[in-house]
Amino acid sequence: MSKKSILISVLIIGIGLSLWNFGFFSRYNYLTAKTDIAKNNPQIVYVGESMLTPSDLNNVSKKYGFEIVGFGCILSVVEQNGIEIYNSQMDNYLDKINGIGWKSKYKKEIDSLMKLTNIPKTAFWIEKNGSGFWYNVDFMHSHKNNARISIFDKFGDLVAKGKFILVCPTDEIEFMDDLEKQIDFYDGENIQLKSNCYLLKRK
Repeated sequence: MSKKSILISVLIIGIGLSLWNFGFFSRYNYLTAKTDIAKNNPQIVYVGESMLTPSDLNNVSKKYGFEIVGFGCILSVVEQNGIEIYNSQMDNYLDKINGIGWKSKYKKEIDSLMKLTNIPKTAFWIEKNGSGFWYNVDFMHSHKNNARISIFDKFGDLVAKGKFILVCPTDEIEFMDDLEKQIDFYDGENIQLKSNCYLLKRK
């Protein structure tokens, strides 16, 4: 084999290894990023597990002109390199259409969704005069008129949790029944009911 043939072979192998190392033989790489952008199908590849479903994430990401694609937890070095290059090209494109700083706004919205996952599915929302809270009745003893209740703000942060007892005027009798219908608002310390009674938080 001549020196020229050897040089060409080494060059081809070198180019092949470079393409392989930068993920050009995987689904996500520089070229596929440019192709997806040209097809108006921008995506960001998410590696690993998330507390939020792709559907939840895309409810936010679509506002910014892209979709989230889950890749999973197990990937090769080649796939990782390709994904990093792919996402980098997408970031450049999204900076142009959303403006610099869009990522911080996007992250805040995602963080809010993440916090909402802390709220139990059994919780109910009650709002009054533009201010509201999520209430979850962890346990209720209607005969003894006490309950253990967790209260969350609209962002999903826990603001109060503990045992509450029903307090009523001496001439009025009421029992804990359906707190979702009975609760009026949370005043920052006790839970006021729609009647003249309230739920006193035990210290």
